[in-house]
Parts: sequence; structure tokens; C-alpha cells
Amino acid sequence: MTEITTIRVIEFPSTGLLPHYVAIERGLFEAEGLNVELTPTPNSVFQITNLIDGNFEIAGTAIDNVVAYQEGQGVAELSRDPDLFAFMGASQVNLGLVVQDHIANYNDLKGCTLAVDALSTGFAFMLREMLEINGIGHDEYELIPVGATKARLDALLTGEHAGALLNPPFTEFGEAAGLSVIDYSQDALPPCQIGVMAACRSWAEANRQALQGFIRAELQAIDWITDPANADAATETLQRNMPGMDMQGARAAMKVVLDPVLGLAGSDVIDDTGVATILALRSKYGEPQKNLVEPERYIDQRYYITAKQ
Repeated sequence: MTEITTIRVIEFPSTGLLPHYVAIERGLFEAEGLNVELTPTPNSVFQITNLIDGNFEIAGTAIDNVVAYQEGQGVAELSRDPDLFAFMGASQVNLGLVVQDHIANYNDLKGCTLAVDALSTGFAFMLREMLEINGIGHDEYELIPVGATKARLDALLTGEHAGALLNPPFTEFGEAAGLSVIDYSQDALPPCQIGVMAACRSWAEANRQALQGFIRAELQAIDWITDPANADAATETLQRNMPGMDMQGARAAMKVVLDPVLGLAGSDVIDDTGVATILALRSKYGEPQKNLVEPERYIDQRYYITAKQ
């Protein structure tokens, strides 16, 4: 009897989880001898600290979180020295700057509070850069940490804060509720590598076959999703697994998922230029300040390369 390895994955809820749902429902993980359990994270601090503590094996996260905690710039105290690394890319979301409906442009955000996951995260740095590019000084607004994307959307819907960066499908949920989008990260900033799949090096080395099996199943799921013949089935899978999403919303979200530039196709590849942008933002805004120019410190694609062979 084949031994089954359980891999606990912690992720931010988003359309980027679709490959996981497909790999589970279509038996792709099972075929690799894996039982994959998905857990939504309330925020990046919970996610990364629990990954380091061994309560999860893999995290779908922003590469900036990997860099932050490896460089001692994370907001939480750790139980041990971290050995985090990114082993493949993940869904590259286009973040929407979602605001209250009375806000027409960046100038209207002066004197306002803006919701972020945590103050020292890549999304917060991206928001600060977008504001600065558009002439809003760092002393002309206040960032308030509230948690993951759902919490940020809730803070907007209650009127508690004026704006926040949201990822799909929460951007669309906000628009449907009457909020506005005044800009998108991919329009405002140079190319950014946002999503990655990450793990601890010690776990990966001890579980090489399991990790490569996970990668193979993910790649097969992406191929299945992006096959036009599976469009309807993939849409139904997304709608069934995404709380609060109706079929109309699922169809709209799938347009982004299948977009040749912003979608899943090719999202497994880590973009060097995009990583350089993230390192530049953390070099500018991270504390204690460091000049970060070595992406290889945070990325090891050997498992990915072997899995693709």
C-alpha cells in the first residue's frame, strides 16, 4: 500500500487557489501520494510564523514575506532562525486600489486612513509607492493594519477606512458593493513578482519527493484550467469553493484567471525582474533598512526544475 504524505498548505483566500481546488477534486495530488489540506490565513504574521513553527508545510504567500522574515524585518518575533525559500511562482494578481465611492483620485486620500495587512509587508510597500508616485506624501495619510484581504474589504464596507489594496475576487466584490477602483498595481508600478509558493528549506530537503509531487500536481492543474475545453468546469470549481461567490462573479473572475498576461498561464515561473522590483521596494521601506540585491538568497527552483522534467 502506497504511503500517503499529508501536506498542510496555508494561503490567502483568492482566485489563485483554483489550482489547489482542481488538483484536489481531480485526484492530481492523490496520484502523487499526497493528501493536501488547505487552510485560509487571517494575516501574513499568522501564516509565516506558523510555517516556520512547522504547523504547515507550504504557504502560498507574497515573496516579500519570505524576504522580510529572512532579513529580520518581519513584524513578529520568531521561535527559531528562519529558513524560508520560494520554490515556484504562483498566481500574479493585479491589486486594485479600492476606495469609498466619494473618492475620485489620489488627492482625495489625503488625511485618510488606509487598511493594510500589516505595516511591514510588500502590499503595504506597494501602496506607499503608488501614493508617493501620485504625489501623496507619507505624512498625508495613515496605514492601519487590519489583516488579510477579506478583513480589508470588510473595513471598507463598514466605512472604517478610505481605501485598501485588494486582490481578486475581493476587488470585484467591492465594486459590486458600490466601492470604486482608482488604480491598479500593474498600471502604477514596474513589474512585480507577488505570489510564490514557499516552504522551509529543512522540510523541503527531508521531503524532496513529496514537494516535487506537489509541484507536478499544481502544474497539471494549471494546464487543465487553462485548456479552453475545461472553461465551464473550471468556473464551476471556482464558484463552488470560493465563499460568497455566485456564478456571475465566478465567470468574471475566470476572465482574469485565463488572461494571457495576468492569469495562471506561466504564473509558475518566478520573474527575475519582478523580484528585483520587490527587493527595491523593501530596500526603500523595510526596517531596519538594508540594500537587498540578491534574489538567490530567497529562491531555490531545483525542486521545480526537477518536477518539470
